[in-house]
Amino acid sequence: MKKGYIEGYYGRLFSKEEREMVINHMGSLKMDFYIYGPKEDPYHRLNWQKLYPKKQCDELKAFLRSSIKNNIKPVYALSPGMSMDANSKKDIKKLKDKINQAKKLGFKHFAIFFDDLDQIKDKKLASSHVEILNLVSQLLKKMKDHSLIFCPTIYCNSFAKGDLLHNEYLLTLASKVNKDLPLLWTGREVVSPNIKDSDISVLKKVFKNPIIIWDNYYANDYCSNKFFIGSYSGRSVSKKTISAIGLNPTGMAITDCIILDRFVLNKSTSELLQDYGIPSSFKKILPYFNGPFKRSTKNLNLKTIENLQKAEKELCIEWKSNLQLEWSQHLWRFFGDLHLLKKTLKKENKKKLEEFAKRRYSEPLSQQLLD
Repeated sequence: MKKGYIEGYYGRLFSKEEREMVINHMGSLKMDFYIYGPKEDPYHRLNWQKLYPKKQCDELKAFLRSSIKNNIKPVYALSPGMSMDANSKKDIKKLKDKINQAKKLGFKHFAIFFDDLDQIKDKKLASSHVEILNLVSQLLKKMKDHSLIFCPTIYCNSFAKGDLLHNEYLLTLASKVNKDLPLLWTGREVVSPNIKDSDISVLKKVFKNPIIIWDNYYANDYCSNKFFIGSYSGRSVSKKTISAIGLNPTGMAITDCIILDRFVLNKSTSELLQDYGIPSSFKKILPYFNGPFKRSTKNLNLKTIENLQKAEKELCIEWKSNLQLEWSQHLWRFFGDLHLLKKTLKKENKKKLEEFAKRRYSEPLSQQLLD
């Protein structure tokens, strides 16, 4: 099964060097594709209609060069759905100009994202999305070895708010869209606990298109004070059901390389600690950074907290590396939370708790904690 990386998260935008680091690592893992669609690129989503200036063009060319060198298929994604009117000649021209600019830069593989749109998800919206996809398909038609994929506005079961077989947006889209265009789907939820063949079977009754899983298992843009680095689990979907799977992870370059090692090689925690120079004391707190659906079973009493705190000095102060810089804010926050829990369990007086909480937490949260 083809495996790839999706730069599609909120809150972070790779530098040229960080993106190259990840692509080089993907090359060593013999991965297949990289979808460039970061929400923080203003020319991807918010100002999709504006052409890229020279600096950003140079970075996209560097992305292309790195991908081709590593035998990774580079996919350029555009997200025009926030403001594009498919009936507007002006918007149609802007879309053509943007796609043609990407073609001139050297892109052959494209994606159109309609995700996370605050719009009524009905037949009208679906028809508009089909028109946009048809337009882009026409622009790519004369290119050799080109491809196009898309992400619908309803991209998981829960967004349909009912049976997929009766959702008018999806049914309209499925009836009109080119059946050769692969569809991006995250599973039953935006972040799905499990993805199995049976989870995709209903979707395949609606769409005859190939399915690519957009997997948010390691994503942390919705919980930016944490990150997940545990084993990749809960996925048993087969290549008979889907054509590929891409991870949309954290936007922290070294962390994402570790995640790709989990994803492709199924590397153990011990191997990763050694490979990336992570202190062995991290094992103590790993259960709290394991995965979005994995909960530590340890009872957080004073003794347990004090045992966890023994890792703080090594992880937050003594450990020096670029990876530690990526994790630093998350580690400090975690140990700060432990300190507050310890003070609470020891029933320290309100004044001390108030001083501690107000220095570390936002006003609404600190007030609620004190109340």
